[in-house]
Amino acid sequence: MLAAGAATGPARADSIQLLTAGEFLPQATMALPDDADPRWRPVVLPDVWRGDERFAGGSAGWYRFRLAGLQSGGEAWAIYLQRASLNVTVYFNRSMLGDEGSFDEPMALYANRALLLTVPAPLLRPDANVLHVYLRGYPNFTGLPPLEVGSLDELKPEYERRRLLQNHAGLGLMMLSLVACGFGLSFWRRHPDQPVYLWFGLTAAFWCVFCAYTAFSQPPLPGRWWLATVHSAIDWSFASQLIFVHRFLDMRRPRLEQLALGLAVVATLVNFLGGWWELRYLGSLMHLPGLISVAYCLVFAIGRGRLSPRTDVVLLCAGLALELGLVLGDALPTVAGAEGRYLNPLLLAHFAVPLLLYAMAWRLIDRSLAMRRELEQLNRRLEGRVAQVRAEVEQVYLHRYTLEREQARLEERERLHRDLHDDLGAKLLTLVHSAGNEQNVTLARSALADLREVVSLNPEDAISLRGALSEMETDARHRAEAMHCRLEWRYSEEAEDLELPSGFAFHVARILREALGNALHHGQASRVEVDVSVVGEALSVQVRDDGCGNADYRPGGGMNRMRTRAGQLRGDVRWLPLAGGGTCVELSAPLPAPA
Repeated sequence: MLAAGAATGPARADSIQLLTAGEFLPQATMALPDDADPRWRPVVLPDVWRGDERFAGGSAGWYRFRLAGLQSGGEAWAIYLQRASLNVTVYFNRSMLGDEGSFDEPMALYANRALLLTVPAPLLRPDANVLHVYLRGYPNFTGLPPLEVGSLDELKPEYERRRLLQNHAGLGLMMLSLVACGFGLSFWRRHPDQPVYLWFGLTAAFWCVFCAYTAFSQPPLPGRWWLATVHSAIDWSFASQLIFVHRFLDMRRPRLEQLALGLAVVATLVNFLGGWWELRYLGSLMHLPGLISVAYCLVFAIGRGRLSPRTDVVLLCAGLALELGLVLGDALPTVAGAEGRYLNPLLLAHFAVPLLLYAMAWRLIDRSLAMRRELEQLNRRLEGRVAQVRAEVEQVYLHRYTLEREQARLEERERLHRDLHDDLGAKLLTLVHSAGNEQNVTLARSALADLREVVSLNPEDAISLRGALSEMETDARHRAEAMHCRLEWRYSEEAEDLELPSGFAFHVARILREALGNALHHGQASRVEVDVSVVGEALSVQVRDDGCGNADYRPGGGMNRMRTRAGQLRGDVRWLPLAGGGTCVELSAPLPAPA
């Protein structure tokens, strides 16, 4: 179906022809050339421009293909280019079919974009058709792959599939990478102690540039700087990914990480400071450490997965294996030969990093949620501990306050005791020596003994109850004898050796003294009986007399003091009339618990 001057490649289908041979004319201008120009020379596709002589007339030229046997049978014809490095204009029978963007800087780049141009039916000739293709590129980046001519219905599905997977997917992946970048960097900003999110965000940010290269044909910068930016972004993305994998697996290898970042810096300097040759070949060569880093991360992750077969580690290994396969699938044809990159059926490397990033983003979100739940639990435990410590501190302060009050009370008591002993004691002692009769001497000595007892009393000391009441018993017998009253004092077996706090015994003694005083002086009794016993868990003291007292009397100050002291003992005091006359004073108080 091709006329003389062109060769026919293998047919992909009955109505689709692969153009692999034609003619080439080096010419920088976009004006349609003369077919009779003697400079036309044969060329085989894919045609990769090499050497300085190829670019001597500029990075542009014309291709010509002579076609025959194309007839309009009711179906539309089309011309399909898998890619064009870097921009083309196509003419069919000297009529322009399409101009794919600007040829001025920044020039439209179609290194990763397919072209499908429909041939209008009126332009078809049954005998001879001429196809002209104008190509413009950059030194060491220019070339033309084989063209396909055939039915529009058969070429369009392949064209749409390639555009979907390479260009539309590139736009979607760029947006996804931007979202991943925002997630990683924003989370790292809130949690600067988690650098894994920083390197996750940087990996996504650098890969965004490569996705934009596949998604858009019109670059934001002149081609020289845009290609240098894309090449550098790939190197930085691989370096950031290596550090991210280390942090994700809780590992630090500073020297290796510094080496990866240093290689990225060197690659960037080569890309921006070198010429077109350095950008094309040295820039591509600098991607090799990135590929090695992906393989290293995969092997490293597999090793960690064997030690700790966690779900996130298995997911990381699967993502790295997929990334390595996709990147090698695009890189190996170029490594095998310069023409290989023009025969690659489909470019899918832009899928590699975003798929890994989103798999890891799911695990990072899950990890962050788990960390947040753990922090909330720790916070609740901390709050509980703080509340417990606060309560303990309050108890300590309360105890300290109680001790301070007790200390102040004891100091004040000690001061009062000293004052009583020094002042009142001295006066009573003087009264003992200067009293005019024996009765006053006895009274003064009793008062002095009471004073000494009060001054020397320590409520916390344990003393024998009988010993505490012995002096009182002796004094009471003298008083009863002086008043011709018989006193009987009895202790039960349990009370005989009973030991009580001195404060408890002091109050019992004062109540007993008041009761004896009332019986001897006010009751005018001739007989008084004192019984001290233990009834259950309580101390019982009874003072019975045969005096003139009865239940119909109004309590005075002495009786009120007896009730007050009984209340301090958590007990009760009662006055009961006896059947034959007289009164029974009964004290009942629970025994204090032993210290």
